[in-house]
Amino acid sequence: MDFFTYVGSQLDQLVFYGQQHFLLVLFAVGIAAAISLAAGTLLHTNRLTPDSWKRPVRAGSMEGLLIVSSAALTIPSLALFGLLQPVLGLGATPSLTALTIYAIYPVLRNVVAGLSSVDDAVLESARGMGMSPLRRMLTIQLPLAWPVILSGIRVAVLIIIGVAVVAGAINGPGFGSSLILGLARLGSVNSFNQVLAATLGCLVVAAVYEIVFWIVQRFTTPRGIRV
Repeated sequence: MDFFTYVGSQLDQLVFYGQQHFLLVLFAVGIAAAISLAAGTLLHTNRLTPDSWKRPVRAGSMEGLLIVSSAALTIPSLALFGLLQPVLGLGATPSLTALTIYAIYPVLRNVVAGLSSVDDAVLESARGMGMSPLRRMLTIQLPLAWPVILSGIRVAVLIIIGVAVVAGAINGPGFGSSLILGLARLGSVNSFNQVLAATLGCLVVAAVYEIVFWIVQRFTTPRGIRV
């Protein structure tokens, strides 16, 4: 069976795998982005934290989070999935947990970089106009930092699309199961077609996300700082 005939015969299954892969990445990066934004905004300025949280404490906490999240990113994916399997079982739960851990660092790093890039003079002007710390964060700092933050989310998505394939080793959703099965039976009937279809499926998911990011960036970036 040639490749296009194989795709035609398996189209419904491939579309289903594509939807699973897309949603798995969406949920993992979405959770990681929420955690990173909360931690980044909370620890970036003492005006959103208790008075007891002095600058060295906040800076040390932020650096600690970055070190831990970057160390987690270096754990071999197969090892992390294997370590989570006895605790969380098989399927979507350990897959989502592992992918969320991997996605935190690129988003958190860009949250810190984006918030730090906002000019202090702009914030001083807003303070002089009587804006509260929370209002300055929501209306000035986050919008100005958003392009950098979005870039971090975009990088995280691209990383997770590839790592999510390894989730197939623990029966995770997406193209991973199909790809691993195809590799295991490589040389038998349609095994190459199965591997190729799963690989191209990941590329299609990545292309869809690139379109989504282009649209999101176009309509959420303040007009004054668009490139």
